[in-house]
Amino acid sequence: MLTRLIIRSFFRLTHRCYLSNLTNTEDVNDDSTRCVIDDSSKPLPLIIPTAGVPIHLYTRELESQALKQLTILAESGIVKGFVAAMADVHVGIGATIGTVFASITHVCPYAVGADIGCGMIAAPIDGLALNNLKERWKREIQQKIKTAIPTGFDARVKAHKKVDRIIRDLGKCTNYLKNEICDVTKKQLGTLGSGNHFLEILYDENEQVWIMLHSGSRRIGKETCDYYHSVAGRQMSKLRLPVVNELKYLDIDSIEGQDYLTDMRWCLNYAEQNRRIMLDELCSIVKSVTGYEADLKRMVNIHHNYCQQENISFNNSKEELVWITRKGATSARKGQLGIIPGSMGTGSFVVEGLGNPLSFYSCSHGAGRIMSRTM
Repeated sequence: MLTRLIIRSFFRLTHRCYLSNLTNTEDVNDDSTRCVIDDSSKPLPLIIPTAGVPIHLYTRELESQALKQLTILAESGIVKGFVAAMADVHVGIGATIGTVFASITHVCPYAVGADIGCGMIAAPIDGLALNNLKERWKREIQQKIKTAIPTGFDARVKAHKKVDRIIRDLGKCTNYLKNEICDVTKKQLGTLGSGNHFLEILYDENEQVWIMLHSGSRRIGKETCDYYHSVAGRQMSKLRLPVVNELKYLDIDSIEGQDYLTDMRWCLNYAEQNRRIMLDELCSIVKSVTGYEADLKRMVNIHHNYCQQENISFNNSKEELVWITRKGATSARKGQLGIIPGSMGTGSFVVEGLGNPLSFYSCSHGAGRIMSRTM
């Protein structure tokens, strides 16, 4: 077990707000052939040996192309210990989505993902239960949300009133990123984005109403990822290292590697603030319609695309500080809260980590899927 349930299930009160054009996706899926690992007698994770480090697989079925990507990463020479593949693992660019791995020496921009800091935020509405939520309130809330929160490729007509202070407080970044921060960057702060990003009003198993949304770092995160992916390619070319299946990585101790980490952290902070701004606006909408306020002390705001240093013990040895990359995976250290959103037809979950070292203290980040979003 990777987590225990805090909120067992959520149920939607409004349709998820999505962009209908799903062309701006974070992953590809050219080979949807399923690979079934028929080993039901063994508990998860299944241990898949490779010519490099083993794969810890938390599912018995996955795409053959995903298994190939996992194997390429496991045999790349940059991974320490093992590669952990979550239950919702599926094909991505450079690395599978739903992958966690440790490295001492390297960081891979595409293994973090194009939407740096993509993640979830949720908060309950204090005192607002399903049985006292009027139908006209639901309709009014939904209409106001559609007006207030830009979706898809849209930005705000006017940037958030505190945008300059927010941008300034995001921390240091390189000269490259400073030059990329523009009017669009500011106007996209507090916007949902496209792909599988969504926002919705739900209620839990106790019929308390919640707000939940899924979003990340918008255009600035993708531009940062693509730029350092190119930098990694040039660095590997100089070192005469082969590039397999777009898995390009940077030496962490190099200037370029440190620059990526600096700009990645800035994008993480941008994504966190992006979600918080939208949540605050949604809370204001709900209060204006119903009179009920959100309980922000119970708010959960997490990333599931990022890289950070963590203390990890390998084979019950003394803990050591390594770089953990999570691409489409939720941190699940003991006692840590996380959010796992469901599909359009299933419930979502607020979970508490159990601290399982065999998954690098991680769990899935969503419901997963068999087909690409573009299909």
